Amino acid sequence: MPVGRTVWSLCLLTTAMLAVGTSRQIRADAEPIATLSATYSAQTAKYREALMALAERAAQGGLGAEAEQLRTWSPAPATDRGRFFLAGYSPPIDDSASSKLPADAQEVLREFATLRRARADEHFQLARRAAADKQFSQAVAWTYEALRENPDHADAGRVLGLQTVDGRQRSPFAQAKHRANQVWHAKFGWLPQEHVTRYESGERYLNGKWVTAEEDARIHATVDRGWAVDTENFRVVTNHSLEEGVRLADRLERMHQVWRQLFARYHTAEAEWTRLFNGGAPRDYHKRRYNVVYFRTKEEYVAALEKREPKIGLTSGIFMSDDDRAYFFADAERSNDPFVFHEVAHQLFALSKPTALRIATRGNFWIVEGVACHFESLALHDDYAELGGTDNPRMKAARFRLLQDKFFVPLAEFAAMSRSAVQSNPRIATLYSQASGVASFLLEADDGKYREAAVDYLQTVYANKDTPTTFTQTTGRTFAELDAEYQRYIAELPAPSNGPN
Repeated sequence: MPVGRTVWSLCLLTTAMLAVGTSRQIRADAEPIATLSATYSAQTAKYREALMALAERAAQGGLGAEAEQLRTWSPAPATDRGRFFLAGYSPPIDDSASSKLPADAQEVLREFATLRRARADEHFQLARRAAADKQFSQAVAWTYEALRENPDHADAGRVLGLQTVDGRQRSPFAQAKHRANQVWHAKFGWLPQEHVTRYESGERYLNGKWVTAEEDARIHATVDRGWAVDTENFRVVTNHSLEEGVRLADRLERMHQVWRQLFARYHTAEAEWTRLFNGGAPRDYHKRRYNVVYFRTKEEYVAALEKREPKIGLTSGIFMSDDDRAYFFADAERSNDPFVFHEVAHQLFALSKPTALRIATRGNFWIVEGVACHFESLALHDDYAELGGTDNPRMKAARFRLLQDKFFVPLAEFAAMSRSAVQSNPRIATLYSQASGVASFLLEADDGKYREAAVDYLQTVYANKDTPTTFTQTTGRTFAELDAEYQRYIAELPAPSNGPN
């Protein structure tokens, strides 16, 4: 489809069907990512063993709630998907709270706090070692995990742009809200502290006066007068409901944390990450807010957009580069998360840094769509997220097409396909399946050994400086080697648990 600044795609209702060529220098004493990953796995196994032992003690002492928290704190790693921990969603270590509990419970929680602090330190040390190896995606992921274990970890917070204010680490955005005496409410978003009780009782504050929730809904019945929900990185405008706008905005913030970890060097320069991991102070960067419009019904969505995109009725979501907005509608019959995550992934790549007016016109369209398709698999949990996995429809299709249908476009040919070549191909759905599989391979295979190459690849494509051989230049592998590695990766994935193949 023709685009303005960058490519966008239509989320069709039938969707579910670096070494060479880079100038990055690695320190002589740096460790390869495989060594660091092995260290991480050994540390994690030891940590989980200590948690299980402590949980058993708690259970034997009749502390059922504490035992359950310990058992579920460090989820077992999945073999077919990436796991990303989220900052700001785990409970802080509150030493004062334990004084109100029985002595045996206090002792369990003190030991848990000690384990968490030690694990956070281990994570951050591994993150620094990964940064020395120029593995910034992994370094940032381990930094997020350090903050998940200990939200007060000063170095991890500093690297991620946080500063301690009134005893808590906060971003500049959250600091401004705190100074304004606003708090985040899970149903209503940012509110003045003094408004919380009245909101919870069914009132709404509008244009300087209090009204009923019903009156508030009537006034916001159309998108042009919809609720605007602002978060750190997003503005969601919706005529569905304030609560649904807040729910969507929160999920987008969680997605954004995953995207920031996977593509750390895409949105933030390598030199800046190096400065931060070497002890540099955080800077108050100007952040753009990503705009999302969420319609109450599909009919409203189509009516608003059909003049700009005649095929809009075939879609469940779209990123429009002429106004930099992503558009979606509420679907009462199924979750629209895959479509939202797909299109917002396009939005993040297009708008987080300057990009070319048109991309993938000479080839390499697969990586643009493949990464967005990969985000369709995003599963959000309380304080972590998972990405990928053979149970998601895209990877099920990728496995089936390769292993059962024996469909495979050699990657030299695949990388040479432009946007128009893919979108005009009668087997476009099958090509998207392969793009999803290859993107998963590039981001997840062998502990993410190609993640930095993927960032180099995407940067080159979005700058419109790519050639049909950019894939091999950024990975340091020949097309024949990549063909073999990809097919082996797919063949060795565990079979999906929720359907054939």
